[in-house]
Amino acid sequence: MESAIDKNGMTEAQFLKEYDVSRYFRPSVTVDAVLLRVCGEKGRILLVERGGHPFIGKWAFPGGFVEKDESCETAVVRELCEETGIVGVPLRQAAAVSTPCRDPRWRNITVVFYAEPESDVNAVGGDDAAKAEWFDFSVSADGKRVRLSFDSESASFTETLDAERDAFGDVDINKTKITERGGMAFDHAKIVYYLFDKIKRGIR
Repeated sequence: MESAIDKNGMTEAQFLKEYDVSRYFRPSVTVDAVLLRVCGEKGRILLVERGGHPFIGKWAFPGGFVEKDESCETAVVRELCEETGIVGVPLRQAAAVSTPCRDPRWRNITVVFYAEPESDVNAVGGDDAAKAEWFDFSVSADGKRVRLSFDSESASFTETLDAERDAFGDVDINKTKITERGGMAFDHAKIVYYLFDKIKRGIR
């Protein structure tokens, strides 16, 4: 069977041979692993202290960049193990977060995975993480204003959001704004609230 010809008179083989990927902007892709439990307006969540820039000393989800020959599913398992030592926890994909300027290094899209372990899983900081700790957290909302409070053995901080919802009633991560920063890196406070809200409403 002859290969189809496109409007430029090329076969698919010719098109692929001449294809120039550098013509198009290429954002970075990362993955984040969120381990949390929700009970009412409170919960528990695993965070790691960042050991390097950007946001050095701030708290974030275990995660990192997807390597050349990895799927996102493989990358998130690897990053969770490297930064916390945790293995064998099934992770479910929750969202792709693509807000421009969410990462000061470069345009970065992250794919968020999460798990709801029944109890705290032992975690030890490694690789890019200075330490890993389980935090208690609570959520209070007054209209669009949302306050997230986090507390562990070594750190306590709060994050305040101006929350927006999309056409489906879910928290809109791209339109929600962080109005007061505490100890959390990147846009992870918005992702915490997104997941908390979905789990609380029984959407998984």
